[in-house]
Amino acid sequence: MKRSWCGTIILCCVAQHICPSVTGFGTNDFGDTMSRLSSRRTNHKLHAFQVSPLLRFRDREQQVSSEADSRSTENALSRETSKTVQTQHARHSNKSMSLIRAIWLNQAAIFLFATVFATIASLATTGTVDLSGFHWAGDSSFHSFFDWEMDALRVAEGVIAAFPMVMLGCLLEQSDRRDASLVNFSTTNMCISLFGRRKSVNDPDATDAPVMMVLATLIALSTGISEEILFRGYIPTGIEALTHSLPVAVLGQAFLFALAHISPKSSGSENMLVGGLQFVNGLWYGVIYAATGGDVLPCIIAHALYDSHVLCETWSTINKQMDYTQDAFQERLEISEIEALKKIQEEAGPALSSETLDLARRFFYAFDYEHKGSLCLSDVHRAVNYAFLNSRLVPERDEVESAFDYLIHKRHSSLDYPGDRLTVSEFLRLLFALKSRGTIPA
Repeated sequence: MKRSWCGTIILCCVAQHICPSVTGFGTNDFGDTMSRLSSRRTNHKLHAFQVSPLLRFRDREQQVSSEADSRSTENALSRETSKTVQTQHARHSNKSMSLIRAIWLNQAAIFLFATVFATIASLATTGTVDLSGFHWAGDSSFHSFFDWEMDALRVAEGVIAAFPMVMLGCLLEQSDRRDASLVNFSTTNMCISLFGRRKSVNDPDATDAPVMMVLATLIALSTGISEEILFRGYIPTGIEALTHSLPVAVLGQAFLFALAHISPKSSGSENMLVGGLQFVNGLWYGVIYAATGGDVLPCIIAHALYDSHVLCETWSTINKQMDYTQDAFQERLEISEIEALKKIQEEAGPALSSETLDLARRFFYAFDYEHKGSLCLSDVHRAVNYAFLNSRLVPERDEVESAFDYLIHKRHSSLDYPGDRLTVSEFLRLLFALKSRGTIPA
């Protein structure tokens, strides 16, 4: 029996990684699938600014470029930016049913593979196929993994179990640390890649909010069912059969759940954060299973509610922010700010065209989460994290904070500034200094 269950645990873990390959994705669940996908499909309205000559202004490696090369770069950038923005607008206006179907097939494949392996283990152990008798932390009144009959108590247990995970996710979303920012960027890009833009007067062909909510719920249900049956069902059953220890089963399934969400293409700090979060998730769901006397349905409900919240809340937030970015960009700047931006253009020369400057302004407003037309220190940290997303030299937090404080204290008292927040021109000067590792231009 132990030998059979040992093989089943290994095969179930392998299935979590093989099944996505069968459906065309080299990842292990919808979140990791789309986070990797979105790392290749970043929002090019922001990415174009990230790699534009604007951020290379005053870079020592770029100072040898001739004026002719700058003009050529400017023209090429303008053409490429225009094409990119048009392409990305068309791509992100509508939902991607092909990606959504791939996620459903992915989760169905995981569920089927794991169930086949568990069936083989049952046949080898008892000589019969009886998956309804599988359990690892319940008494004689435990529920089968496939007993999904709803009642008020089981639903209430699932709803209550979802709250701590939702709160933990909210704390992650509010963080401006680099590792948290990378995770949040991936989640944002995942939602836009899946569901596109929200329907509006200016974009009538985009996705209706009710349609998005239905699709997100179906994705969350498929993920909740497949992963909970696997990680709170088959795997801990096998671990408990091998070790005869409930704590080892709870910790073991949580560890494997975290391991399944780690991506070799992500940074070490990002994987530590995601792995730690998923370990806590897995541990919590395991405790819920044990506390309910061996009932996986509350775990499925909690998991599905958590995933639904992440998808719906992220999609709503990013669409609201994109709408604000467009509206704020249309508003006329104050005269002092217009003059400050003109001075920056004169200093940058041909490398900073009007089109690139407009792109920089959109980038600025995209991180103005309080919609005040200026950035607080936390907003600046997030913006810098994105601006240096693919850079080998990433500014330290104290560098960003020192530059931020310097700009605040060097202001002219005769002008009206927005408190401890940066304007567009101040933010651009901060980026120049961080990119060149030099002093901030006056």
